[in-house]
Amino acid sequence: MKMKPKTIIQLVLGALILVFTYLIYQSIMEPQRFENLRSAREAVVVERLRDIRATQLAFRNVHGHFAETMDTLVHFLEEGKLPFVRMIGYVPDTLSEAEALRMGLIYRDTTFLPAYDVLFPDRDRVEHMANFRYIPFTNRTHEFTVEAGFVMRHEIQIPVVEVSAFLLHYMSEPEHRQLAVNAVKRAQDIGRFPGRRFGSMTEPITEGNWE
Repeated sequence: MKMKPKTIIQLVLGALILVFTYLIYQSIMEPQRFENLRSAREAVVVERLRDIRATQLAFRNVHGHFAETMDTLVHFLEEGKLPFVRMIGYVPDTLSEAEALRMGLIYRDTTFLPAYDVLFPDRDRVEHMANFRYIPFTNRTHEFTVEAGFVMRHEIQIPVVEVSAFLLHYMSEPEHRQLAVNAVKRAQDIGRFPGRRFGSMTEPITEGNWE
């Protein structure tokens, strides 16, 4: 049975309405999906930055300054030593550890162990070290940016460090490109770093911009 032209037009219009409705829905939901994915990825990036910060602080305690490169930091993890304090003896339930220490019931013994074992005793060393220097979700093509130096405070040189991961590196897929570029511009317009980082090259702080 042959359809009437009016019926055909109605079917075409109905199909176009469905298409436009879908496109509008996609245009609304795509930014939200981007933000959800960005938040999930940044949680992983932050976890890696926390590991790097812990390593940088340990490096500073040993050498008096922060590591200027990831190579130096990785070498410290692989070859460096850190003090590890263990308690020897027994603390009775009726005493605090400090009281038992004063009474000579316990004492502390300090030994030097590999830096990695002290800082990350519960990690899979092979996998952790293989990825340590790289920004997650970059297929090991981008390393964290590391800067280190000193600032003067009251005529004293104080070590400073800044380690960062750029948003466009961990949100680099072509389908995310424009939304990532827009996010970078918004951050820069209000004077914020477009990504995740800790520390500062102008202030003696090690806080992260996620805290």
